[in-house]
Amino acid sequence: MKKPRPSNSKVNFSIRRAGTRDLPELKRMRIALQDLLMGRDPRVWRLSQELIDTLEEFYAKVMERDENRVFVAAAPGGKPVGMLLARILDNPNLDPRPFGRIDDAWVDPEWRERGVMTGLTRAAAQFLATHRVSMVMLDWANNNPPSGTCWQKLGFEPLMTMGFASPAGILSRKE
Repeated sequence: MKKPRPSNSKVNFSIRRAGTRDLPELKRMRIALQDLLMGRDPRVWRLSQELIDTLEEFYAKVMERDENRVFVAAAPGGKPVGMLLARILDNPNLDPRPFGRIDDAWVDPEWRERGVMTGLTRAAAQFLATHRVSMVMLDWANNNPPSGTCWQKLGFEPLMTMGFASPAGILSRKE
């Protein structure tokens, strides 16, 4: 049975930087994201069991670095209902330098279409702008149309397509 969504007229949530108290919820939400992606297409890259087992430690290390921010959207009472990881990457071989990357973006289903992802993305954009980041990238799966729609509404434009094949599949093709 689906939980009722919060009323449009009074959507109460706050956006804040994640802290150590949020680690169990970050793990829960990242696994939920993985499950959603796997349900849409089992060929999608999966988290290793080792990473799943250590996700709390992974996020704790990510949060220690100044060039990373994990943001959470919290419902009244403080329980996280959404997350987003923003990173500043500085690769001397790429331009622009530095650039931003968004990963691990999730909103619990009952909180979707309520401005939560907008709030998370704006917090990330503010963090990145403060660090003079001029370009932000992220990935979304082709077989997840709601994700693509969400990101495009937030200003992201599809720019590149990645192709996937197995070596055996490539070798079996006739010229």
